[in-house]
Amino acid sequence: MKPSSFQETIENQFDYICKRAMEDERKDYFKHLSRLSKNEVSFSDTGDYLVNQFSTVDKHSTDFQLFMSNGFSIRVESDLLSEALRNLSEKKRDIILLYYFMDMSDMEIAELLKLNRSTVYRHRTSGLAFIKKFMKEHEE
Repeated sequence: MKPSSFQETIENQFDYICKRAMEDERKDYFKHLSRLSKNEVSFSDTGDYLVNQFSTVDKHSTDFQLFMSNGFSIRVESDLLSEALRNLSEKKRDIILLYYFMDMSDMEIAELLKLNRSTVYRHRTSGLAFIKKFMKEHEE
């Protein structure tokens, strides 16, 4: 049976309203995308500072050398520095590690190692001079 003209008119109006609603929704979506794109920045345009905030670096036990000094375990990442430290006497190495890696003062190191403060200072400065010389000689 053929629909009446009234029924056909209603169907056409409903069809028009649906198409209109879909078109309005499409326009709203593209406006939303446009607003978002105004605030977006290309990843390649971001600075290193911002990129570094979102990055992480995995640290593994093979990435550093481990030194034990008076009950402290101290990790050194630089292979060249590790080699230089291994060539120092044990006392100078302990003083260097405690001073530079554990942030201890000469007085605290002297109390810990039962030495005079001036002896600690002398060992530290001579050990540091040796490390600088060693690293300059073995630079690649």
